[in-house]
Amino acid sequence: TYTMDLISMVEATLEDPKQVLRAQERAARDRAMAEMKADGVEYEERLERIQDVTYEKPLEDLLDAAFDKYCQEVPWANDYQLSPKSVLRDMLESASDFKGYIQKLGIARSEGILLRYLAEAYRSLDRTVPIEKRDERLRDIISWLGFVVRSVDSSLVDEWENAGNPAALDATPPQGIDEVVADRRGCTLLVRNALFRRVTLAAREHVRDLGELDDDWGMSEIRWQKALDAYHEQHEEILTDGDARSAAMFSIDESDEKTAHVWHVHQIFADEDGDHDFGIMGDVDLDATQDGGEVIFKNYRVGFIEDLLED
Repeated sequence: TYTMDLISMVEATLEDPKQVLRAQERAARDRAMAEMKADGVEYEERLERIQDVTYEKPLEDLLDAAFDKYCQEVPWANDYQLSPKSVLRDMLESASDFKGYIQKLGIARSEGILLRYLAEAYRSLDRTVPIEKRDERLRDIISWLGFVVRSVDSSLVDEWENAGNPAALDATPPQGIDEVVADRRGCTLLVRNALFRRVTLAAREHVRDLGELDDDWGMSEIRWQKALDAYHEQHEEILTDGDARSAAMFSIDESDEKTAHVWHVHQIFADEDGDHDFGIMGDVDLDATQDGGEVIFKNYRVGFIEDLLED
């Protein structure tokens, strides 16, 4: 949990994106109400209990205790207070891209607030976490976050980068004239997250969400349902554990990057038998993806590998 906990520490120091947190709280209360109703809790008691339900606050007790101790040594820090929350962490744990997270919470009118918050999270992670404290996963996240913010509105990143040298040089790679992909690390993680989000939704049988995500690429809700029905004729479940998330289940073929500006990508579904015979294949339109900050696919298809290779 090292990387996610470190992100939670940084998020606790950032200004609250109130509209985003209110949307998180509404979603949490809706889930709690549904669960209590299913458990047979009386309506009046549900209303009473729901008042204690709010958005996630990771490490709240630990951070409060640590901050109190810090204030004993640094008295002026008492002028500030921590505000634990999970916005960036929630995006990462749910494998959501920028637009996907807006859709998930229903916060289209607060898009600018989320974007500015993510830009501040990027700046804080990049400037305050010492290089020696960054593992590979965190370096990927910082690069991905910079890629997302820069793709949606580059001025937010340029604004503070121009004010001084950033702490991590690898988070803001040079823009080579002949480079098709300006930020390879960030773009790779963007694609990887987008594909694993589909694995997670498929495992939960959220076929409507899958249809909304992929209808533009020819995979409607009906086609996703047929694909998953075929999968479950052969396998009982879709796994989403650490092995399912590993790099072994995801591949990128960059052979046509310079000529066609595409990546050929493949995400394998992990099954309980270890057959690894089902997945997603598609081509990533690199120009459109970098312009919009979300993955744009071409030649997108889902099914058993032998059938996909024939297509």
